[in-house]
Amino acid sequence: MKRVLISILARVKGNVNANGTIAALTEIKKFFTADGETRVYVSGRCVKYCIKQRLSEKGFELSPLERPMRVVISKGNPVLYIDDDLFGFMMAEVPGEAARRRFAPIKTDGIVALRHCEITRDFGGRFDPTEKEMPSPFEVEVADFIGQNNWILTENIGKFEYNEITEDIIRDSPVELEERWENGKRFYYLPAEVDDVNRKYGRKNRLRAFLEVLLKERYTFPRSATGLHQPQYYYAVILPTERLLPLFAHVDYEIKNGKVMLNLEKIENLGSLMDGEKITIIDFEGVLYEEIKSRMKEYENALNKLEEELKKSDDRKLKDVAKELTRRINTLKSIEVFSPYKIDMVIDETVKYLIGA
Repeated sequence: MKRVLISILARVKGNVNANGTIAALTEIKKFFTADGETRVYVSGRCVKYCIKQRLSEKGFELSPLERPMRVVISKGNPVLYIDDDLFGFMMAEVPGEAARRRFAPIKTDGIVALRHCEITRDFGGRFDPTEKEMPSPFEVEVADFIGQNNWILTENIGKFEYNEITEDIIRDSPVELEERWENGKRFYYLPAEVDDVNRKYGRKNRLRAFLEVLLKERYTFPRSATGLHQPQYYYAVILPTERLLPLFAHVDYEIKNGKVMLNLEKIENLGSLMDGEKITIIDFEGVLYEEIKSRMKEYENALNKLEEELKKSDDRKLKDVAKELTRRINTLKSIEVFSPYKIDMVIDETVKYLIGA
């Protein structure tokens, strides 16, 4: 299966996704590590909600929520509604209709802090405009952190297994669905791309719109009491692959000369697991290209010295070091760095890889 792994390093300020309210205190979402560190996070549900609102602004229909029983559910129609398509759904069994579910072609774990976070409290008060009542004080937990936002995109966008949709959905589809049999299973496909009024039903149209919101236009968090709450991006690391490589474990940052720098050593360590895959990085800081050139030059100089020594000695350890340096150089060569001005090119290549030309 074709996948695109995306890991974004972003800065988040304030309390954008509250965990709840205890008395007059609005808590921030957080968890504690085994080392006793506090990590703040924004839930994946919150991030997807924000992206869905932006997709709605771009002309795509969102699945209306309803409560036929005790649980709020969507319509479960991935043909009509982009969120049922991209983020999946689960429909419980009801009279006259079997249970259905769709595994999300696009998954995320939200934005999770990569370091220990200091949490402070923002104090405020609600005042009675008539001045008859005393002010009501309140507190909001806030934090300023750099987090990692990971995504897994698959080629299943606009592709539905027969048991994910109903005969009514197929019959009432506003566009013609293509039926295919793959590995003994029946699938239905939306058109690859639609240019007229039905553009919201094209597979490429949906994927491109999602990537535009995620990488280019951004989104705004729902809470606005302590800031504007739009994530500030530093880097987006993109890896197209047909395997499930551990990219997310190799994305980290360090501070160099007052700039947030992607930890290239960890990216280089990923190179030993890659087999022809190429890494694309969108550099919102504008410092990564020179850093890669500097590291490559350093490795090449060290490799040249080792090769001179190997001419005089057949040392096994020196050969291993030379092999490791060569691997790191090749990994750095496989990285393509883009500025934010070329995001459209990255989006086009991602759509082409997952959906086709």
